[in-house]
Amino acid sequence: MAKGDKLTAQQEQFCLEFCKDLNAVRAAMRAGYGEQHAKKNAWQFLRNPVLAERISELKADQTKRTKIEADDILRRLVRIAEKTEQEGDYQAAIRSLELLGKHQAMWTDKNITELEHKNAFATGNSEEDIARDVERLKKIATPHLKLVKKESVH
Repeated sequence: MAKGDKLTAQQEQFCLEFCKDLNAVRAAMRAGYGEQHAKKNAWQFLRNPVLAERISELKADQTKRTKIEADDILRRLVRIAEKTEQEGDYQAAIRSLELLGKHQAMWTDKNITELEHKNAFATGNSEEDIARDVERLKKIATPHLKLVKKESVH
């Protein structure tokens, strides 16, 4: 890390927590950020060049300490998958293959831009469609509305 780049104690804690499970949201919450702030901004923490560099340093230290590199683990997973499949232990083989696929980011969550938005409301303009849409909107809004009844004056 460059000399002028200083992390706050909370940012340093985020980096340490992130290296535990590689989950930015959980790491941010464990570092003391509020749940909503963590959910909204965790991905931005990872894009911060200073934080990203610190996380890389911590991961390199971790690799040196454990003397296990990703390539070693990948080779072992391939061997386990092949051996367990030959032995007929398909559950272990599938789990090994699942971990290999996860490493390759084959089953990552889709980005928001890739999600297909479906309209929960009817597309027609018939009285029946409009009535159904109004009922759905009432169900959505009712728990959040505070209805006040006016007393009639005699």
